[in-house]
Amino acid sequence: MSTSSVALRPFWLTGPRVQRYLFSGAILAALGYLIVYPIGMLVYASVVDVPPRPGEPIGHLTGHNFAPLFAGGNLQAIGNSVVIGVAGTALALAIGCALAWLTARTDMPARWLGQVSAIVPLFLSPFVGALAWSFLAGPRVGYLNVFLQGMGAPFGLNVFSLGGLVFVLGLYHAPYAYLFVSSALTLINPELEEAGKAHGATGWQVARRITFPLVRPALLGAATLTLVLIIENFPIPEVLGTTGGVLTVPVQIFRLMEMYPSNPNEASAFGVVLLLFLSLLLFAQARLLRGRDFATVTGKGFRPRQLKLGKWRWVAFAFVLLYLVGAVLLPLWALAMRALSKFGYFLNSRSFVDFGNMTFKNFSDTLSYSTFTDALRNTVFVAVATAVFGGALHYLIAHVVHRTRLPGRRVMEYVTMAPIAIPGVVIGLGYLWAWIRLPWPPLFGSLWIFVLAYSARLAPFGFRTMSATIGQLHHELEESARVCGAGRVRTVRSITLPLLRPGVVSMLLLLFIMSFHELSVSIFLYTPNTQVVTVVLYQAWSDGNTARVAVISLVTSGLLLLVALVGRRWLKFREA
Repeated sequence: MSTSSVALRPFWLTGPRVQRYLFSGAILAALGYLIVYPIGMLVYASVVDVPPRPGEPIGHLTGHNFAPLFAGGNLQAIGNSVVIGVAGTALALAIGCALAWLTARTDMPARWLGQVSAIVPLFLSPFVGALAWSFLAGPRVGYLNVFLQGMGAPFGLNVFSLGGLVFVLGLYHAPYAYLFVSSALTLINPELEEAGKAHGATGWQVARRITFPLVRPALLGAATLTLVLIIENFPIPEVLGTTGGVLTVPVQIFRLMEMYPSNPNEASAFGVVLLLFLSLLLFAQARLLRGRDFATVTGKGFRPRQLKLGKWRWVAFAFVLLYLVGAVLLPLWALAMRALSKFGYFLNSRSFVDFGNMTFKNFSDTLSYSTFTDALRNTVFVAVATAVFGGALHYLIAHVVHRTRLPGRRVMEYVTMAPIAIPGVVIGLGYLWAWIRLPWPPLFGSLWIFVLAYSARLAPFGFRTMSATIGQLHHELEESARVCGAGRVRTVRSITLPLLRPGVVSMLLLLFIMSFHELSVSIFLYTPNTQVVTVVLYQAWSDGNTARVAVISLVTSGLLLLVALVGRRWLKFREA
């Protein structure tokens, strides 16, 4: 292009201000397509009397879909969800924060085992964990109850209860709290804490007035996301709660869509109410953090110092082992017993070592089951693509929100966080209704619909993971690079990303694993040629084929274990 043609261009097409608006507009357009449009279809479905399926007529506006939400079983489900959400989040935070503190800031023996224990439960999806604990602590025939009966214990375990739901949900959501808080604790400059001690503060006062305020963004982010994850969780209440008569909101929503005739409009109304409630929760979190500076990583180098636990070192080690046994070893043992068993039940403790009751036929049958092997390939592709595409998008949004003054950045933040407030069983319908109507690109019936849906569905988790870490990186490091002549891209590549590596790797690991576990959205988007592992697993459980469930769970858990162990190597960046 000649110089004269450039000069003839209007100034509003070449100025930096226009470029800023075009860049922001491109991001907002992508978020609109991925998030706003499907949510709009969900809201539309909640206020009309006809589901927005292809070929259906345009419905009439109505408010009748909201009337049944606070009556009968729905009201009971709301109460159960609140109790389970609060109690499960408290348990998950207690476990996750304790593991993060012990592994990041103390001299506990074998801290590497603590890091492994905190990450490894991620490869057991909540659905698999619920199935394993149904084998372990089911009334009368649960494996642990068989041992208790053999010892003459006057009590038994019942995981099909409100307490059982809280226990299993807290157990398998603790790693999310760990990923948030561990990165924040690692990035705290210990000189701030030592300055407090030098001025006479006790260890408790330092923790309360210095350490806790500095990790508050990560802690609040972990609490909010964990609460929402537990409230909207469908697989665990479906497996454990339905059997025990403990209904939750996601289970009720699924029942509305599963019944004949289905009632997706009322289910959508349920989702809209939950969207409003959790939006208020997120708004309250933002208000608590507004106007505060949590940056602790500056241009001065430091190495976090370890707290001496003394005689409590082995108590801490025992706590880590106890969590590892409860969240991983016992469930894997239960799955292995069921996968190897010919009959699926054990009469007494001696039958667990009766090799005449064992067989490998369940493994050979499942591994030769073409539906499962095809689904496994599909799932690996979708999980990798989601981690790459979704991870890049989520980092870009977090960087724009926290490191630029681009117009519309606050709108980006609100839109990115919107999917967190909607149960997966509902937003899955939103994705289906939104994208099945579009003639181009032809998403429905391809694996790319999963990649886009997962990237949108998991956007709050990727964005918050990066936001919690970026918030602790002081602007002076990037500003120094810019003063020395580095452009924004080079600054991000050479300064920002290396310092944020634990947060970036945590985000990618989180996206990969959560994509592997996603059931609530997948169950509405799959076709016979695009099934994923969670759908095959759910179908096997629905058919009562617990042997196939156990084998699939072991195979996929082994694959995710490998990913978790590789991720742990990168998370140890400060010890290199």
